[in-house]
Amino acid sequence: MSNPPSLPPVGDLSEQQVRGTACVHCGICLGDGPAVDLGERTAHIGDMRVRWFPRACRLPHP
Repeated sequence: MSNPPSLPPVGDLSEQQVRGTACVHCGICLGDGPAVDLGERTAHIGDMRVRWFPRACRLPHP
């Protein structure tokens, strides 16, 4: 079984990428079309722990 792809740091992403409405890798709007759910993640921003929901337009992503 292969490892999931590494993700960009959450602090480098747009609000849409963090919410999962845009591809976490390229930023394209995912809309209602097919997308790959990468699972709920947690991150620390400053002293806050936040949940985020990355999705991708396809895997593997170039």
